[in-house]
Amino acid sequence: MDGILLINKEKGITSHSAISKVKRILNLKKIGHAGTLDPLATGLLVVMVNGATKLSNYLMAAKKEYLAEIIIGVSTDTLDSEGKILEIKKVESSLDIDGTLKSFLGKGTQIPPMYSAIKQDGKKLYQLARSGIEVERKSREIEIEEITRVSEISNENGLLSFSFRVVASKGTYIRTLCEDIGKRLGYPAHMSNLIRTKIGSLDIINSYTIAEIENGNFKYISMEDAMAEYPRIDVDDKLYKLIINGAKLENDMVNSDQELIVFTYLGKLIGIYRNIDGKFRAERVWN
Repeated sequence: MDGILLINKEKGITSHSAISKVKRILNLKKIGHAGTLDPLATGLLVVMVNGATKLSNYLMAAKKEYLAEIIIGVSTDTLDSEGKILEIKKVESSLDIDGTLKSFLGKGTQIPPMYSAIKQDGKKLYQLARSGIEVERKSREIEIEEITRVSEISNENGLLSFSFRVVASKGTYIRTLCEDIGKRLGYPAHMSNLIRTKIGSLDIINSYTIAEIENGNFKYISMEDAMAEYPRIDVDDKLYKLIINGAKLENDMVNSDQELIVFTYLGKLIGIYRNIDGKFRAERVWN
């Protein structure tokens, strides 16, 4: 079976642990994923099985949707509720929270947190952080496509909390976003909860818990459905033979000005091609 399996990860376990359990339960030989979640976070893990592992780069690059909870007035060293408290500053005046959230829309930059799996000089940042070492990190360009508060603002002893929905580009750290929201408001802040709800067109509503998978209560998503966000062309017999052999295609054969094309034959994914200098060249082929 070549396909996609959506896991609804529970809180308190690593993404690696969740994926390893599924691999063992289903006796899978080839498996990949489209982005991890911290143990604190819950929600959507996209698992690619067998030939679907070729989709990794495309699914990893997709925008992601989250529901996050933030606490304004307290910062931690991990930027989430599992870290050591660094600063407390109670909120004593009204804040323009909705306006501040809106100010993050569009392209911007973000410095990855120390407690992350990014490697620097051969070591993961979180390994350095646990040793008490902090290093300078390069800022990354990110894009916030949507960000909206989705709950009332709670005030407990001068500490504010609320939930917000955000749709962001690949590489966006929501923990860092929460810290930056606090800074823009003039207060320390951290992320207290996180649920990933979408990766590209893949939605948590179609996901399964590990217990459900263990009981056989799950369905795979086809590779072509997983690539629903990309332009798609269903080809005839002639193009089919060219595509499965990775042949270059002239633009007039495809008749498209899209940069990336997903090709299907009889509804099944057979190739992904990119337009380079007016010719479509194979990036991934299934034959």
